[in-house]
Amino acid sequence: MLMFSYFKTEDEKLYLAGSEDGYDWQEWHGGQAVFASPVGTTQIRDPFIIRGLDGIYHLVWTDGWNSRSIGYASSKDLLHWEGAKLIPVMEHLPQTQNTWAPEIFYDEGAEAYRIFWSSTVGEGPRNHRIWSVTTKDFETFTEAALFFDPGYNVIDACVTDMGESYFMLFKDERGVNEPGTDYKAIRSCSFAKDGSDRPEIMNMSGLLTAPLTEGPTLYTIDRNGRQEWIMLVDGFHERFYSTYRSTDLQSWEEISSEVHLPTGLRHGAAFKR
Repeated sequence: MLMFSYFKTEDEKLYLAGSEDGYDWQEWHGGQAVFASPVGTTQIRDPFIIRGLDGIYHLVWTDGWNSRSIGYASSKDLLHWEGAKLIPVMEHLPQTQNTWAPEIFYDEGAEAYRIFWSSTVGEGPRNHRIWSVTTKDFETFTEAALFFDPGYNVIDACVTDMGESYFMLFKDERGVNEPGTDYKAIRSCSFAKDGSDRPEIMNMSGLLTAPLTEGPTLYTIDRNGRQEWIMLVDGFHERFYSTYRSTDLQSWEEISSEVHLPTGLRHGAAFKR
């Protein structure tokens, strides 16, 4: 079963939805939040969940707009969460303005989980890059290091294991938050499974989605005898989630009218239960 973690603008807590086919999504837990943060700002934004090698679900989230830490909790059943804490990933760099949209993948080359997020380090207008740490147990962490820097403002990275390499979606954050802007949309790239803190980026794409979209998440389904890749993106300006479909991760078609999501969701992430 596919699951989707998200928050709501008017209620910054963890919400869940589920789907058997990747097209029709239903609210979980009667549409009520399953977890509220007791730490930091008590805000949960951009929640991301991974099921670890130990079978435990590991949750990370954005702790407000200006925190230098990210939130963390774990669960065995997605409903009961424990061990809530802040991970001070950027506290050693006091000029850090924010730590947004943390996500996790198991980095085979590093033989550890890699947590990554976007931060602006330094004064002036926000100019983000993607940073990361690794951990084997979510108790001890390496010092944060720059993970992805294409030479311009980027946020909201999302990494998927493709077998021989990793595939990454991210938001090109250049431009302005107004209709007709250039950029402010999703690109893709790939990198090798060498465990590097700063992997060599390959196959950089053009813009894949319409402007004013962010928070990409990606999952695969088998439908009508073929494999489909589904990308969901948060249309943050119009508060409308958009959906794109591909069979090769290169050509994408918008299929928003075919995918039914709960109302009110913001910056979510898909994962397998």
